[in-house]
Amino acid sequence: MARRRRRACIALFLVLLFAFGTLMGLRTLKAPDGLPALGPGLELASFERRPEGVPMPAARAPAAPAAPPPPPLRPSGPRSPPDPAPAEVEPAPARSLRVYSDLHAFYYSWYGSPRREGHYVHWDHVMVPHWDPKISASYPRGRHSPPDDLGSSFYPELGPYSSRDPDVLREHMAQLREAAIGVLVLSWYPPGMADDNGEPSDDLVPAILDTAHQYNIQVAFHIQPYKGRDDITLHDNVKYIIDTYGSHGAFYRYKNSMGKSLPLFYIYDSYLTSPEAWAHLLTPNGPHSIRNTPYDGVFIALLVEEGHTHDILAAGFDV
Repeated sequence: MARRRRRACIALFLVLLFAFGTLMGLRTLKAPDGLPALGPGLELASFERRPEGVPMPAARAPAAPAAPPPPPLRPSGPRSPPDPAPAEVEPAPARSLRVYSDLHAFYYSWYGSPRREGHYVHWDHVMVPHWDPKISASYPRGRHSPPDDLGSSFYPELGPYSSRDPDVLREHMAQLREAAIGVLVLSWYPPGMADDNGEPSDDLVPAILDTAHQYNIQVAFHIQPYKGRDDITLHDNVKYIIDTYGSHGAFYRYKNSMGKSLPLFYIYDSYLTSPEAWAHLLTPNGPHSIRNTPYDGVFIALLVEEGHTHDILAAGFDV
């Protein structure tokens, strides 16, 4: 009996070994000669992940060679050539490419270049020291020196550009759309105000809204911590933004769980103002509350420390 069991086990093992070897051999087989080659781009088509509802493009015959693309934008700098002659206005890009309103990207429009502003703006700001004096002592001090040394963690593909360059705005919107980002969160200071290294840029907001709209991108506002900002001035800011830009087609509104569409505001460094002061504005019973008024919105605070969680709730922020 033991001998029969041993033989049965050996036979079963040989069968499994044969099956395994056969499978491995099949995996190494190549397609027979004479099969037609796949069309261009179809090699990866079966594995490409596409957003739900976007159909797979149909195979098509090779197209005639396209016209050469326009030359890339030149980095702005002291030795940059003069602006080329005005080109024909490009048609608005197609709106078929899907973007997602729950993907937000922060955007800063405070950069300037010698070609447009006559000098660098923000690219040459003061070098930010490390918070540890011992570490900070081993790094240089002073200001950045464009165009080779920029006040940026990464060197921009377009060089030290001007935010007021229409070509730059279009290129940025095209990049956002390529990334499926549906909301541009614009860093904003009130009219006539800027940080220590910048210049006022509220007058650029209409151009940003218009260009974003062409690319089916919406714009939310990221209110910066300017000198003197508090619950009173923020009330004025919100009123100004909604009254001035709220009717634009690119102005972003968030639909809440109640089905109500409200403007959305990010409040940078919100912890600089006390929760009690914010509560005057952001809680329904505050003395100058904007809740349930035409200037109500969704307000997002900045969370830096664990203790800020309680402060954010007490202040009346939504997030």
